[in-house]
Amino acid sequence: MRDDGRPDAALLAETARGDAAAFGVLVRRYIRPATLLAAQLLGDRDDAEDVVQDAFGVVYRRARGFDAGRPYAPWFYAIVRRLAANRRAREARRARLLRFFGGAAQQVAPPDAALEAKLAVEAVRRAMAELSPMQRACFELVALRQLSNEEVAVMHGISEATVRQHLFRARAALRNLVKEVE
Repeated sequence: MRDDGRPDAALLAETARGDAAAFGVLVRRYIRPATLLAAQLLGDRDDAEDVVQDAFGVVYRRARGFDAGRPYAPWFYAIVRRLAANRRAREARRARLLRFFGGAAQQVAPPDAALEAKLAVEAVRRAMAELSPMQRACFELVALRQLSNEEVAVMHGISEATVRQHLFRARAALRNLVKEVE
C-alpha cells in the first residue's frame, strides 16, 4: 500500500477513530527515518527497531490527545529520542551492575580473514569519532543515509541551517583526517 499524501494530523485523527489503515500509512511514512535516528542514538539496529516499535505504540495509544494544530513529526521524533535515552540509561545501569558484580563478557578474537576488514572499519570509526556528536549525526543521516536536511532538522529539533553548518564542518574535518592518514 502506498502513501496517499494525506496530512499526518488527518491520519492521526483517523487512527484515533480506529482506522488501522491510516496508522499503517503513518508507520510506513516514518519507520525508516525513525529507525535511523534511534540507531544513531543507540548504536544498535536491533535496539533501534525495538524503540521505534515502542514509539509507534505510544503514538497509537495517545492519538486521541494529539493537538492537530501542531506538527506530527517533531512530536513523534521527540518520543523516539526519549525512549532511546531511557534505553541507553537502562543499558548503562546494567553495564555498571555487571562490572560491579564481575560479570564482564569475554572477548573473542575475530578470524584472520575478518581482521583486515575490521581494521579498516575501525579507522573510519576513529575518524567519525573525532567529529562532534551533532556533526556525526547530521553527516551520517544526510551523507550516508540520504535523508534530506529538512528531515534531519525535524528529527533532531534544529534548523536546516544548523544541519548544513554541521555537515560543512563534518566534511571539512573528515577531509583533514583523511589527509593526515595518507
